[in-house]
Amino acid sequence: MTTIRSKTRLAAIAVGATTIAAGPATIMASTYVVRPGDTLSAIAQRHGTTVAALSQANDIANVNVIRIGQLLQIPDNTLGLPAYASSQNDSALHVVVQGDTLFSIARANGLDPTALARCNGIGVNAILHVGAQLHIPGVLARMNALLTNTATETGVDPKLVRAVAWNESGWQQDVVSPTGAVGVMQIEPPTGTWVSQYLAGRTLDIGVAADNVLAGCLLLHHLLIVHNGDVDAALAAYYQGDASIARNGLYDDTRQYQAVINALSGQN
Repeated sequence: MTTIRSKTRLAAIAVGATTIAAGPATIMASTYVVRPGDTLSAIAQRHGTTVAALSQANDIANVNVIRIGQLLQIPDNTLGLPAYASSQNDSALHVVVQGDTLFSIARANGLDPTALARCNGIGVNAILHVGAQLHIPGVLARMNALLTNTATETGVDPKLVRAVAWNESGWQQDVVSPTGAVGVMQIEPPTGTWVSQYLAGRTLDIGVAADNVLAGCLLLHHLLIVHNGDVDAALAAYYQGDASIARNGLYDDTRQYQAVINALSGQN
């Protein structure tokens, strides 16, 4: 297996933003109408909840079958953020460019247009001026749902995945390390290729958050199997690489990495 990497990690935090009009940053809606191309997983992520909670709230027997136009109730018991993330501003900033509409911005960010309009204190059909700043709410809530749902689907403890992702990138997909590691889970391109070929069974685009998180989860799952469920050993391999550990033993920063992840996992 290719050595994953050994490098200094970024202590990133969520980015705050300025809004057009002050208001509560909430993305939650009580109902949602299924649109073409929707999946229950994508809808759950969009609203910061789980597939299980969404299917239970709507008496859906087969989570793979929903119909266009179906009215879904969004459950109130949305995923709470871990302690280390809950104190951060759960928002991002979008600067309006030529051609932007509220609907296109909402679609690009997986939001309901009405919710986006409401949290910015404007109408859903408002004309957006180039250079205006829109508050994009629920960035952490949606990433929390993506990490939790993907971890569950791949058989990895969501607490572990959320902690690794927070330490690696602060749950930010646009983070690139000095060594070229990409995204939420800080996946090196050669590692992404290896995971695609041997674990995913398809080509993963680590520049896309969903594939990046999937790559990280699959890699953690693989390392946990290789190390017989030993979380510390899997974390060391994720951070330093098994080949490097075999040659050099554990580096001090690897031990520190293990300690930080274990501490974060305890705050979930």
